Amino acid sequence: MNNNISWANPATAGIVGLCTVVIPLSVLNLGWIPPEGAPLIIGWLMFGGLVQVICGIIEFKRGGLLFATPLLVFGLMLCITPAFGEIVKIWIKDLAVPPAVTGVGFLVVAVYVAAFFIATGLVSWFLFILCLLLDLGLWLVGLTDAGALAPAAGTAGWYCLLIFAIGMLYMACALFLNEMFDKPLLPIGAPLFKKRTVLDTKEEQIAS
Repeated sequence: MNNNISWANPATAGIVGLCTVVIPLSVLNLGWIPPEGAPLIIGWLMFGGLVQVICGIIEFKRGGLLFATPLLVFGLMLCITPAFGEIVKIWIKDLAVPPAVTGVGFLVVAVYVAAFFIATGLVSWFLFILCLLLDLGLWLVGLTDAGALAPAAGTAGWYCLLIFAIGMLYMACALFLNEMFDKPLLPIGAPLFKKRTVLDTKEEQIAS
């Protein structure tokens, strides 16, 4: 064990927290469970979001900007905030929150995810494809809730989000087992892009 590491890698816990939110929400919005089951998902939203926020803070402490930022953004904006919204709607039964409000929130996150999924190409082509599905799903759901697209587009968006979450469950298992055994037991795919280093720059300068 490296004694210089004061914080363990929180990526697996954060990803699982994300999946425990996205999967129930997708199943609910696809109509696979009745709307009456929505209040039961509030707990998943709250605590799944809390796990992501905690893991995001730890990841910032470790210097991992790539995963720290989305964990905080998803945990706060897509999990904890909607949970409070559902709680308010249950307490104040006459309160009608326009779907466009949620749609705008999805679109704000979708703009960020457009940059995030490109950055995941530095890690793995598999993660790149999953996060591309995430971004597509957010755009479809957000634009549908905002009234710009037909309901069928929103359904397609929730399918994208469900596929993303199932794939991320595999990614969480792979990251956990690969780190525990210190070898690639489960493949996650090679990086699509290579980050330029100081050494690369110096070699190009020498070559020129």
